[in-house]
Amino acid sequence: MSGAALHRRLAELVSFDTQNPTGDERALVDKLARDLRDLGATSVDSFGSSGHHAVYARFGEAPRLLLNAHLDTVPANSGYTSPPLAMAERDGRLHGLGTADTKGAIAAILEAVATRTAQGRPLRGVALLFSGDEEHGNACIKEFLASGRHRGLERAIVCEPTGLRVGHRHRGIGSAEAVALSPGGHSSRADTVPNPVLVLARAALALDAFSARHKGEGPQGFQGLCVNVAAIDGGVAFNVIPSRATLRVSLRPAPGADVRALLAEAEGEARRAAAPADVDWRVVHASPPFATRDLAAFAPLLGDAVAAPLDLAFWTEAALLSAAGVDAVVYGPGHIEQAHAPDEFVEVAQLEAAYQTFLRVLPT
Repeated sequence: MSGAALHRRLAELVSFDTQNPTGDERALVDKLARDLRDLGATSVDSFGSSGHHAVYARFGEAPRLLLNAHLDTVPANSGYTSPPLAMAERDGRLHGLGTADTKGAIAAILEAVATRTAQGRPLRGVALLFSGDEEHGNACIKEFLASGRHRGLERAIVCEPTGLRVGHRHRGIGSAEAVALSPGGHSSRADTVPNPVLVLARAALALDAFSARHKGEGPQGFQGLCVNVAAIDGGVAFNVIPSRATLRVSLRPAPGADVRALLAEAEGEARRAAAPADVDWRVVHASPPFATRDLAAFAPLLGDAVAAPLDLAFWTEAALLSAAGVDAVVYGPGHIEQAHAPDEFVEVAQLEAAYQTFLRVLPT
């Protein structure tokens, strides 16, 4: 493999506008489906959900290993010094939207598959999933799991920019909204008409106290729930009692925690504090935390990188695969500090090292 071929492959991936939500992954999925068939995939399945798209390819019968990376990117941040969809090489770095998060990993995987095919060593027992909507919504991975396409898979390498370290744990995410209502009216009636902003202010203070009680709990590096009271919205003027107010709150529980159970606890705290007023509580988002179950099983694939695993500060779709019974790790070229930033880049050395890793990982 020449470095030039790998770079060309990444430049082509970057040129597709898969910004989420303004772009569209369909054109790239169609191209990858053709490429994967040409590379000898036993089956190629393109599918979509909620306006987003993914492609799933199986090599050999009954694959047990999955390599997964997402096709979508965030919208290009302000401050790019060159067009974000035109990859540019400067000082040993490949700049462009998605180079680190995570089209660099896709390029490395595809180039490794192409090398094995050119060597006459067809792949066996591996599947590739390139999915959209990771940056917002996770519709494609949820459809993949709901369809049962994951059955038979035992392990997964989920690609995110980890600096070629093995990520093995991260927090979950839960969020909820609480709504309080009132007849509302003129502020001269404030002594007799309930104010929904004050109702939710009491709930917010109770949630803060709930968070404080949990601050010392959890595994090393993940203590506490990280409860965040993000907003209380309501009110139109100083002399108007609001008729409606909304509280927005989130939490990020540690690996091993039950997000929905904790959201239910938070709901109880909020309701007790709001009493005698009632609140309408709605769970907006609940994504599980993540922890690799058998890290040693990945050592034959990822070698020494498994010896010093990384705790991740960001959420990944490895959590959904793990919850569905597919043990996973997170691994890829690039650094999270570059993801979502202007002039996003992946270092050439990291991209080429990832290619070498995937060459070893792919079973033949």
